[in-house]
Amino acid sequence: MSTLDLLLFGQLGASVVMAVGWGVALVIKNTSYVDVLWAYGVGVLGLCFLVIQSDQCHPARLAVLEGILAVWSLRLGTYLLRRCWGKPEDARYAYLREHLGKKANLGFFFFFQVQAFWVVLFASPFLILVQNPGDLGVWDHLGLIIWITGFVGVTLADKQLRAFKLKHRDSRKEVCNTGLWKYSRHPNYFFEWILWLGYIPLGFFADGGPWLFLIPPVLYLFLVKVTGIPFVEARKLEASGEEYKNYVKTTSSFFPRTPRKADS
Repeated sequence: MSTLDLLLFGQLGASVVMAVGWGVALVIKNTSYVDVLWAYGVGVLGLCFLVIQSDQCHPARLAVLEGILAVWSLRLGTYLLRRCWGKPEDARYAYLREHLGKKANLGFFFFFQVQAFWVVLFASPFLILVQNPGDLGVWDHLGLIIWITGFVGVTLADKQLRAFKLKHRDSRKEVCNTGLWKYSRHPNYFFEWILWLGYIPLGFFADGGPWLFLIPPVLYLFLVKVTGIPFVEARKLEASGEEYKNYVKTTSSFFPRTPRKADS
C-alpha cells in the first residue's frame, strides 16, 4: 500500500470518527470532546501507520516510536477528557456556537472535519519515521532527549494549571502566573512544540526525512495563529479583563523568558 493510499484511508477513517463525534456533540450539546478525539485520533492513526509499515523499520526503533506515540496520545487525550468530563462546553466553543447562531450545527460539522484533517496531518510524520531500517544511534538518542524534555515540560505545565484551576474553581477571573506560567503565557504549547522537534533527529535519515523540518513552522502556526493561543487568549481577556492585560504586558506569549516590567 502506497503512502498516498495510507493517507487517504487515514483521512476517511478520521472523517468518519469525527462525523460520529459531531453527532454525539449534537445530542449532548457539548463540542469540547473534539479535542479528546483529536489527541486519541493522532495516536491511533499514527500507531496504525507504524504497524502497517513495520517491515521497513528496525524492531528497536519501531518499539521506541510506538512507545512514545502511545504515551503522548494517552497522556494528552486523558488530560483533555478529565478537563471536559461533566463540565459545561468549553468557553472557546460556546463563543463559536453563539457567533454562528442558527448555523452552529452545520458550522461545527465542518469544524469537526477540519479536526479530522489535523489528525491525519499530525499522524503523517510517523509514515516517515517508520521508514528507517537502521538500529538506534546517536541522533536517535538526541531526538529522545528533546522529546522527553518536551514531554516533562508540557506535563508539568498542565499539572500546574490544573492545580491552579482547582484552587480557584469558583471563578475564571484569576490568572495563573506561577511556575512555568510565570515565564510564558502558554508553556504547555511551547513544550508541546519542543516535544515534536524531537522527531526530526529521530527520522532525519529515513526516506523523506527532510520533510520533518516542516514540523516546527507548521506546528508553530497551528498553536500560535490557528486554534491555540488566539482563541484561548480572547476568552481569557473576556473573563479576566485588566488582570490578564497586565499579564500579557509582562509575560512572553510563547517562548519562555524572564517577565518584563509592566511599564516596559
